[in-house]
Amino acid sequence: MGKCGLESPVMGTKASGDDIVQKGIDNVAYEQTDTHYGDESSCRYIQGEFSLDGENKPDVRKDSPHREQGTGQDGKAAGDKNEGQRVKYTWQVVATLVMSLIHLSVGTIYGYPGVMLPELTDPSTTDIFLSTNEAALFSSLSNLGAAFGAILGGVFLVRLGQRTTLLIGVPLTAAAWLGLAFAGVPWLIHAMRCVLGITTGFIAPATGIYILEISHKKSRGVFYGVLTTVRQMGFLCVYALGSSDLGWRNVSLVCAGIALVPFLALFFLPNAPRWLVTQNRVEEARKSLAFFRGKDYDSTSELKAITDQVGQHAEQNKSFITQVKMMMEPATLRTLALLVVISVLSTLSGYIIVTTYTVTILQSTQGDLDAYISTIIIGAVRVGGTLVHLAVIDRFGRKPLLVASFALGTLCVAGLGGYFYIQNTTGDASYLGWLPLTCMVVLIFCMGIGQPVVSIVQGELLPTTVRAAGVSLIMILLFLAGFVLIQTYPLLSGALGEHGAFWLYSGASLALVLVGGLRLPETRGRSLEEISGRRERRASLSPSLA
Repeated sequence: MGKCGLESPVMGTKASGDDIVQKGIDNVAYEQTDTHYGDESSCRYIQGEFSLDGENKPDVRKDSPHREQGTGQDGKAAGDKNEGQRVKYTWQVVATLVMSLIHLSVGTIYGYPGVMLPELTDPSTTDIFLSTNEAALFSSLSNLGAAFGAILGGVFLVRLGQRTTLLIGVPLTAAAWLGLAFAGVPWLIHAMRCVLGITTGFIAPATGIYILEISHKKSRGVFYGVLTTVRQMGFLCVYALGSSDLGWRNVSLVCAGIALVPFLALFFLPNAPRWLVTQNRVEEARKSLAFFRGKDYDSTSELKAITDQVGQHAEQNKSFITQVKMMMEPATLRTLALLVVISVLSTLSGYIIVTTYTVTILQSTQGDLDAYISTIIIGAVRVGGTLVHLAVIDRFGRKPLLVASFALGTLCVAGLGGYFYIQNTTGDASYLGWLPLTCMVVLIFCMGIGQPVVSIVQGELLPTTVRAAGVSLIMILLFLAGFVLIQTYPLLSGALGEHGAFWLYSGASLALVLVGGLRLPETRGRSLEEISGRRERRASLSPSLA
């Protein structure tokens, strides 16, 4: 007799030894026989009802002419009920815009050193002066602070939820910018950069997880991509401000104002439904789904899929430590390891070095274009890349974008290293003066397309039961890797030459292409519960596939 279990559907999934027929959205209308077809027992789940039929079933494979589909009381296929429903995206769009404004502030935090360091390291300045080592610390402290912030974020996201976490982090970010603007000594500048990193460490994952958990699966990739696009606008904004005559103090004041803009809007948004379920607040989760889907949308099946995945762990999910322990389950642990490898390799790919030391790198080349103008061009290209990402992410999928963009990015980083090799060995690379800016522009464009995929899959591949803790742990390692990378770049370029450093980064980028191409599953078009259910089934069939 075949086994019968209630699982989240994966449309069109077929596994060795199993015949699986699934149709619909979020657990609506699917049939499954998990032994060879024709076995006398099969399972059916229709409109939230689960039954075991003892009758002998004909072949129910997708392509079989005998395939049977469950029907609702109205005689229509039950799978068509939610499929034909109209989802209202108004409040999903509003929430995305609010979260995007927070990411605009995040972009200013990480773009600030790339354009303000030349002023802070100018020996002729009458204001605060930073030495080479102090400048490297200034750039990297935000990543070190963010690693600590991600630890706090893990606790905040589990206990307080994404919305309350943001209500704490946003005003603290504005306060840190004000502290930077009025700092009178170098140590206070460094302290404020560290605080900015701490707040980023918990507001960045909070915004991303919030969007992933409120978005309908058909638009999740686009909405998440908007966050990245606006974050790149934050880079462009601070590049433009830094290229003016405002000075680093006035630019800090402007950034403080940008950080405060979305604060009041957070009070008008509900908590994410999936987080509410982990807190055993199911009725609030139902209202939250109705808020984001529209009052005419029947979210019963979607809510059931969420509660089924959380299962009996709702009380346990209130503890960060318990979520960490739950991640030790083999399938989840393998997923976490894959995400850590991809995330760290993306950090070591050279992209962060180019964005952090933009003006410094361009000033060391023999190009003719002004370094600050080049920085604005690069900032505009960042935005352009993410706009392309928005257009194609839900059309071509996550995996192709990640592999293609980082493959081309590998060539750009290696080409940048090649330019510095010629310049350092021959002393004259003026005839290739166009190459550094070209490589940097193409690299930034490619990363605008592919880098957001890394953040998307971090939230998509981890199940709801451990998502808050899992993403926080990944961010801790990610920010620590960023700190080490930025802090060691001057040392690496001094020991290996700029060419050696960039060739090393291109090797990490190539490794990411190989790992992503061979191991990363595609998640486009699936609900978060479907993604987790699919990986669990793959793990039960063959641990090596998980």
